[in-house]
Amino acid sequence: MKTKSSTISTNGKIVLALLKKSKKPLTAYDILSKLKNSTIKAPQTVYRALDSLEELGLIHRIQSLGAFIACHSEEEDHGKQFAVCRICNNVIELHDHRICGFTKEIGTKIKFTIEREMLELIGVCESCEKYNSGSN
Repeated sequence: MKTKSSTISTNGKIVLALLKKSKKPLTAYDILSKLKNSTIKAPQTVYRALDSLEELGLIHRIQSLGAFIACHSEEEDHGKQFAVCRICNNVIELHDHRICGFTKEIGTKIKFTIEREMLELIGVCESCEKYNSGSN
């Protein structure tokens, strides 16, 4: 049986390692810029690696930022729920099974098959809230 790590390309491993080290979500061009001294030189190479890693469930695309983060869940199948700070762009990955359950309930109620779930809660993180309230 193949493991996820055995199906990752060399470029995918490089991109995944960078995303795991990053404290912030990175766009494809951020990734390309940070890897300028590596074997990855073209945007399409980064996009191919990102697509592959996302398909494997190893990274998540944060739609509101057009950026990516490494997945921090050990669970094989988990909902994609994120709290995104609109000031500093920090992203917190959530794993609340109640949200997944509620989403499935809604799908059943409206006779709709949900194939993919992704929820982004946009707001202000505690650090930015403290900083902004202290500067007034």
